[in-house]
Amino acid sequence: MTGHGHMKIAIHQPEFMPWLGFFNKMALADQFVVFDHVQFKKRYFENRNRIVSAKKEVSYIIAPVISKGRYIQSIMDTEIDNTQNWKEVLLKKIRYFYSKARYFDKYYDSLYAMLNGKEYSRLMGLNMDIINFFRENLGIATPMVFSSQMNVQAYKGSDLILQICLLNKAGVYLCGASGRDYLKENDFSQRGIRIEWLDYKSPEYSQLADGFTANMSTLDLLFNHGEDSLNILMNLPQKKEC
Repeated sequence: MTGHGHMKIAIHQPEFMPWLGFFNKMALADQFVVFDHVQFKKRYFENRNRIVSAKKEVSYIIAPVISKGRYIQSIMDTEIDNTQNWKEVLLKKIRYFYSKARYFDKYYDSLYAMLNGKEYSRLMGLNMDIINFFRENLGIATPMVFSSQMNVQAYKGSDLILQICLLNKAGVYLCGASGRDYLKENDFSQRGIRIEWLDYKSPEYSQLADGFTANMSTLDLLFNHGEDSLNILMNLPQKKEC
């Protein structure tokens, strides 16, 4: 069977305040599939991420979710625990960690306004607003579609990924290293889809503290490097200061 040309598809769970590898994958793709119908994973990066302070302390920022008695729930159905004062806690922590960062003032107010501009009942709505905040400020325009809006409920594992690729006419599937554990590469090649493995390593960039702490939320990069952030996370030459 012939392939679909060079259409590059990436598929990823909608994470909270995602790390650089998430946006690197998105920027490389021609179409980004938000993997929202799959199971929510507790203690993962779907409702938390890490930031690092000027004193080099690493801490989690969190959107608390309701999980009691809900052992199996999809990401799109996961609700935020609004009995907790999470917005204030989150914003105070971000301010405490980054108020001295060079580009803090450029981005904090819009993040603050966005979070306080509406009531979030579902994690999905919050995560997508945050992802769009980053897309806008990084300058990533890759079209996004949602797995929950595709007819793929009957599939699991490698077969599920393959079906999403076929539905989106993929010629290339951009896959993180973890896919090696379960993807049936032969099935993809038989359908004319090439798997391109991405083993993303965060480039080093200057942070508030000396030394480099890798794999932080993209917030860390944005507050420290502003408009250069996309070039840094894509490993491209940085703009020269005038």
